[in-house]
Amino acid sequence: MRLLILLLAFLSGLAQAGIRAVYEQDADPGKLVFEIADNGDFRAGAPDGRQYRLVIGGEAYQVAEFEGRPVVARLGDIEEVLRANANGVGRGIMRSLTALAAATPQRIVHNGPIEVNGWRGEVYNVRGAEWEFDRFGPIRDPQGAPYYVVSREPALRQIGPAVRTFTIGELAFGRHLLAESAARVLVDTMDYLAARGTLIESSENGLQLMQAEQAAIDPARLALPAAPLSREALATLVREGRSPFQAIVAP
Repeated sequence: MRLLILLLAFLSGLAQAGIRAVYEQDADPGKLVFEIADNGDFRAGAPDGRQYRLVIGGEAYQVAEFEGRPVVARLGDIEEVLRANANGVGRGIMRSLTALAAATPQRIVHNGPIEVNGWRGEVYNVRGAEWEFDRFGPIRDPQGAPYYVVSREPALRQIGPAVRTFTIGELAFGRHLLAESAARVLVDTMDYLAARGTLIESSENGLQLMQAEQAAIDPARLALPAAPLSREALATLVREGRSPFQAIVAP
């Protein structure tokens, strides 16, 4: 029995098979790194590691530096605490504005094939959202609509679900300011694209997949560095304006 326990402990410490993907974007941070294990657990954030997302067994956590040490909060707790402590007047104005935007009829249009850094993909434009985006190149965006490029290449299949989960998770930091209809539009768009492949480029922040390779993922990279804060402790930090948790910038 002792030998079995030691063997299990040894195996649990071995690096897990997985994939590492690096996106570059115009926003801060300039790079987003995804480390994804074969079981779907992943870590995503800037290379400096000062703020990152962990998804373990389907549960999402945010990790940040606070007073020289790592602190952890459940993403669901962050969303609830921000909602409970939002300014009533400002929140009402923002929700009204986003409800108007969401009421604008939108449709996702397939705009043909393209190649991005050697990966084959398909371009999709979001028609009806032109009013809040700048114009892009005439090939991908002749009418000024935002665009996304997704790929069905098998080598990228493991990345797609992680990017979708990460992007929807970013709503935790702003959902309290959005009308429910606006949040639903964002989620539906990501679901639509995820069903068609892995996101490899987006007009949002100039996002582009630069690297994707099979990699051994160190289990320590996918482990919580500290116990999650209680919701009460997190609420205190938010009310005092000292919360270190911020959106990482979604694709």
